[in-house]
Amino acid sequence: MNHRTRSYLLFVLLIGCICYLVSHFVVQLYFVNGSSMEPTYTSGQPVLLQKFGLPDCLDYNDVVVIRHETLGRNIVKRIVALPGDTVQIKNGTVYVNGKVFDEKIEAASIEHAELAEDEIEVGEDEFFVLGDNRNNSEDSRYANIGNVKKEYIVGKAWFIVSPLKDFGFVK
Repeated sequence: MNHRTRSYLLFVLLIGCICYLVSHFVVQLYFVNGSSMEPTYTSGQPVLLQKFGLPDCLDYNDVVVIRHETLGRNIVKRIVALPGDTVQIKNGTVYVNGKVFDEKIEAASIEHAELAEDEIEVGEDEFFVLGDNRNNSEDSRYANIGNVKKEYIVGKAWFIVSPLKDFGFVK
């Protein structure tokens, strides 16, 4: 193998390693799957996920992708309650720590509170999440999802890739 071929292969290997490291530890392209986050995100919409700084950078209203092993796929949801909070849904309204949750979206009144009909304590390593399409979302209200452990959070929605009218950093 001559010097030029070796240099080329080394360059390709280096680029591959950089791409791998960036996609696993910095940012990752993710395509939204399903309608549970409509109208904020639609199925098939590409977004970039922030992967660095998790879970310490997470806050109320952040949209996260969660690895859900029971469902066998990743799901996208909005953080409503942080570790140590209490959450309850009464008369279609979300309450966190006894106060009406400060929604950053226009969300419909919730028809089915499910587990959150009674006050739920969020553990020290957990988050309570809801889909933006509140009446068409499997989320922390249901036993098969429940509170989400921090280690299952894959990334935080950081940059909208498409459609062009929404292109830019998540607000």
